[in-house]
Amino acid sequence: MVSEVSRRALAAFALTTAGLAAGAGTASAKELVFWSMWNEPEPQAAALRKIMDNYTKANPDVTFKVVWNGRQNQTKLRGALQAGTQVDFMDQDSDQLAGGLQKEGLAYDLSADLDADTKGAFLPGVLDVYADAGKLYQVPYVYNTVNFWYNKDMMKEVGGSVPQTFDELLALCGAVKNAGKQALVIEGNVAFYNILYFANHLERAKGSGALIKAFEDKSGAGWSDPAVLEAAKASRALWDAGCFADDARGFQYPAGQQTIALGDTMGELVGSWLPTELAESAGKDFPWGAFNFPTVKGGAGKATDLQVGLLSFIVLKGSPNAKEAAGFLKYVMSEEAQKILVADAGVGVTRKGVEWPAVLGDAYQSASAATALSPFGGGLNVAYPDFTSQVLNPEYNKMFLGETTPEQFVETLVAKTKEFWAANK
Repeated sequence: MVSEVSRRALAAFALTTAGLAAGAGTASAKELVFWSMWNEPEPQAAALRKIMDNYTKANPDVTFKVVWNGRQNQTKLRGALQAGTQVDFMDQDSDQLAGGLQKEGLAYDLSADLDADTKGAFLPGVLDVYADAGKLYQVPYVYNTVNFWYNKDMMKEVGGSVPQTFDELLALCGAVKNAGKQALVIEGNVAFYNILYFANHLERAKGSGALIKAFEDKSGAGWSDPAVLEAAKASRALWDAGCFADDARGFQYPAGQQTIALGDTMGELVGSWLPTELAESAGKDFPWGAFNFPTVKGGAGKATDLQVGLLSFIVLKGSPNAKEAAGFLKYVMSEEAQKILVADAGVGVTRKGVEWPAVLGDAYQSASAATALSPFGGGLNVAYPDFTSQVLNPEYNKMFLGETTPEQFVETLVAKTKEFWAANK
């Protein structure tokens, strides 16, 4: 028989063992703190929540604490980090991250945590756009292409076809105008949309990354390349060809794009978020199509080169759970998770072979066939955001809207670039 003393000893041992086991379980559990650019009611947030729930079901030791910050996520995050708040990973527009947390050295290097299968799962060029010296700091997961978004029925009605060259684009404008409509629309007050005409034309002439190469000639002479003036003149040629209604200069966002939904305009050069933004006013049966910026005569760039607007995750460099966060981001790139984003959030995604929503079908084909990628507007806003926002965009918009000439625009870029580099030796 076991004595009372022995019985008590066994009970004490059992309690101690149970306590150690419980302690070990607690030590292995990880709560990942995620700060997001989405607002909680948005479908994108719901899709991410489902993805996180699925991950926790498969990995019960990993849970998530989410702060839904909205579009000012990176700004709010900086303040939180300065106050000592622990955040493991976050998401934001990739361009903003590249010029923000990544540039400031606050992003964790994911290069060793993403295996070959994960790296190979991305659509062409996606993983390389924001790589720095071969190191990977971002995991892009939402994919927006820059295309001409247009009404396929209107194109058919005017007897038009997708233009393969810039001259064909101008001719299409004439055909649409002759039918009593406008081919294209702009938002007069949105310079970073309007400069897409200049940036894409210059990249078609000189190749992807042309704006950065021109600006990084510290003498300013990079802008003296004849292709720069030609790209500026091409922007004005769109007005001369009747592509835009004269009163489009006065449109304040989103008045311009609403003319597409109303059937007055055929399309707009913008990101692939446009069908989502116009879903309610255009209706679910609107015949959306998309085509790439056409080639220019004698140009080095290809029609399959794309400007993109990606959304990415980064893991914070100071996270104590960086490995676990990286493991979750690998799951976000899985076919299962990417299909949830497509189905529940209605977005384009970055994994090869996962088709986008039907309304974005043409954009998916563009992304799948892309030969070179550059950030939205050519990427100067990523590398040199102050020059872009204070000089390039406003000076271009003045020229585009007819307040200055293409020659004056180029002269200003030459002078202001020289001043910039003189002040930043």
